[in-house]
Amino acid sequence: MVTKKKSRFLLGALVGAAAGILLAPKSGKETRNDIKKGGKKAYKKARATGAKTVSQAKKVKRTVERDAKKAAKSVGVKKK
Repeated sequence: MVTKKKSRFLLGALVGAAAGILLAPKSGKETRNDIKKGGKKAYKKARATGAKTVSQAKKVKRTVERDAKKAAKSVGVKKK
């Protein structure tokens, strides 16, 4: 869970990065290329993080289902 402190830090980091890119002494074409590269890198990282999160969620789901079945069996609940 992201806290307010972390959210503010991330927002500040994004604003700082944007300001650095826009104020850098580069041509517009170079700046656009930098932004494009950064966007691609962020996209790849977000996809990888999303895939990892889905994988972990599936693992937790299997564990919860297995433990719930064991608990139900131990108290004598029959499956319908």
